[in-house]
Amino acid sequence: MKTVRYFILVVLLLIPSALAQAEFDVYGFDMTEFRNIETVDEACGAPAASSFFCGRQGESLTRIPTKGADFFFNPAGELVAVYSKQQKGQRLRNYPIDGGQNLIPFQAPAPGAAILIGGEYFVPEEVEGSWSRLTNTEFEGSFRYLVGSYQVDKRVVVSNVRLSLEIGVEVSLAAQAAVETGARDPIFIQLAFPGIGRTDEPVIKIGQGENFSLNPLSQPVVNPSYASVQNNNRNTATAIVMRPTGATGGLSAQSYPGDLIAFQKELTTGSTVSLSAEVYTGPNELIRYDQEGYLELAGLFRPNILGRLSLAILWVLHTIHDGIGNWGLSIIVLTLVFRAVIWPLISTQTRSMYGMQELQPKIKTLQKKYKDDRQKLTEETMKLYKEAGVNPAGGCLPILAQMPLFIILWRVFVNFEFNEGFLWIPDLGQADPLFILPILYVGVMLGQSFFTARGNPSSLRQQIIINLVFAFIILNFPAGVILYFVVSMLVQIFQYWLISRNKPVPAPAK
Repeated sequence: MKTVRYFILVVLLLIPSALAQAEFDVYGFDMTEFRNIETVDEACGAPAASSFFCGRQGESLTRIPTKGADFFFNPAGELVAVYSKQQKGQRLRNYPIDGGQNLIPFQAPAPGAAILIGGEYFVPEEVEGSWSRLTNTEFEGSFRYLVGSYQVDKRVVVSNVRLSLEIGVEVSLAAQAAVETGARDPIFIQLAFPGIGRTDEPVIKIGQGENFSLNPLSQPVVNPSYASVQNNNRNTATAIVMRPTGATGGLSAQSYPGDLIAFQKELTTGSTVSLSAEVYTGPNELIRYDQEGYLELAGLFRPNILGRLSLAILWVLHTIHDGIGNWGLSIIVLTLVFRAVIWPLISTQTRSMYGMQELQPKIKTLQKKYKDDRQKLTEETMKLYKEAGVNPAGGCLPILAQMPLFIILWRVFVNFEFNEGFLWIPDLGQADPLFILPILYVGVMLGQSFFTARGNPSSLRQQIIINLVFAFIILNFPAGVILYFVVSMLVQIFQYWLISRNKPVPAPAK
């Protein structure tokens, strides 16, 4: 009863946290709300201060929380912070400006989506801008401002279901400047993003068709397919990836001091430069890249054997969905297929487990009889295993064999953007708002514990406590992930029952 009371108390305490999911909307944000904002003041007080924040600490920002990240824009539509989320749909409670989740380094010379003139960043002036809702899953920001003598018109689209921003800019010489100075020499206009947060030496890549340059020298690369800055080259952590869209004539990519990456075009007097790109800001992760169309970019990501298996599972999931037309049912069918594949392994593991449980009283007797003779104890124990036809490794090997499949399915379901409801669940990519799936999960895990701890009350109590603690962790998991857990465990419980239904429950060893 104490365990049950403790479980109810913790659930009541965690319900407000689970309900606090991020709502996709536009919010005002005071820069002083950033945690550790004093580090910006310290950086700006240094002799060689170069942070884009310097002199602008009083600006009002716009916060747009999405399922995958929380974006912070200044009045000119420049990206001053991006907090990538470890699990979709969670609500971040604080925003450390120098934290590892922030992809935009506050000490960078320019913010994200900044316009550079000849490689130099200018603070926007005479800014006009506003945000409006395009659809239930998209907001659009429209901005006009001056950088130096140039006028910038910018459009930014933020999606709730993608980690990619749509950015388009048009830059021309301001009318007054054109009248005062007349013709000017051609100059490069850049759409730039800075190096990645808390990484002193990020990896920069610029793709060109089927080739790519790793940490290229600071020189233009014509006809780029992408430009990226990543924490590392090991397929982990986070990344910012720029991919050109729209007209690409005259486009080149270049890296600049300060770990900036940029797309650029040359502007001549009397003309207008148009730059547009999709910009990915999130995990350096296979499933997200594949779903958002970045996986085909040469050199950006190198799938290992588990990654290639993940793509195969993803193909199966898409194939099932093409036939069924619902992601919830597709998860259930794929889970059943997976369970059918590992059915023989689970059967072997379960028979070995029950065989070991039945032998425990005899093993205890041998341990007591030969407590002073380790060699004799080992010989008699192995003899007992042989007579009973039990392999002590029979429960471990099947677990090891199926672990890669469990890891792959976990990675697919956690990172896949379903963006669809199922039964009472409005979005499989976010937590169950009614907590029905977490409650079902607790139920099936308790059922599994009952079968795996037959005849061992102490082991049963331990497993119940462990499962209840884990249940608190998954309250905010995407509903699609918990649906997979519940269906998978239900099948396993059924398999346990089939194997154990004619076996007597072993007496507890004394």
